[in-house]
Amino acid sequence: MKPRKVEAAARHFLLCAASLVVLVPIAYVVIASFKTLPDFFANPYGFPEEWAWQNYVEAWKQARIATTLTNSVIVTAASVLASTFLAALIGYGLARKDKPLALALYTLFISGMLVPVQMIVLPLFVVLRELGVLGTHLALILPYTALGLPMGVLILTPLIATLPRDLADAARIDGAGEWQIFRRVVLPMLRPGLASVMILNGVWMWNEFFIPLVLAFRPSTQTLPVGIMSFVGTYSTEWGLIFASVVMATAPAVIAYVAMSRQFVAGLTAGAVKG
Repeated sequence: MKPRKVEAAARHFLLCAASLVVLVPIAYVVIASFKTLPDFFANPYGFPEEWAWQNYVEAWKQARIATTLTNSVIVTAASVLASTFLAALIGYGLARKDKPLALALYTLFISGMLVPVQMIVLPLFVVLRELGVLGTHLALILPYTALGLPMGVLILTPLIATLPRDLADAARIDGAGEWQIFRRVVLPMLRPGLASVMILNGVWMWNEFFIPLVLAFRPSTQTLPVGIMSFVGTYSTEWGLIFASVVMATAPAVIAYVAMSRQFVAGLTAGAVKG
């Protein structure tokens, strides 16, 4: 067998193995979502003896998914849009302006990724209480927007730096201001990068549990991850309902990723090579 064929076969084997690592847990969650509690403990890794379709109905009712799903959509959409737009503005300023502090500011922004959420939740609680928004959607949107900035700045700043400056210079000659250049020239060219930031931050915000648990303590503002925890009890845990809720909670994120996957890959690779 030729070396190229051996290399191609090895590459395909590794890709198939990596795919199984991802697909097997997903298949397990889907299958387990159709099991009753006795069936789950009797045969945790096999197919259910009787497919319990009512798990999805019960999960929808008991986890208040109609409410928590709406809250997750509102909070995630608002936070993703706000953090992505602000990150693009910051990235444009850091990449286009020849300032001696640009690198220091860029490092300061991305260092926010190193700060654990648990460390800042108490100051967040105090600040949001003083603002009078504790227990509302804003109590989640404001922290998520701020916490989403480091990832956005990390991806968008180098990407903006690779954009040709001739277009911006031509726009200035035509009388365009910085805001018009940013909105009409830079943003349209940043679509792949913006899609990457929106997906990465959106998945994290959609699945985040700790902040809504502490800051959105009212049932009317709780998100999906907090609603799913209602099935975890002290003496018993409804695993079938938990897995059914996880499937319903994951489906929107998976659909969004599939719809934007091409833009996501393009955004991650666009700034890798400059030339």
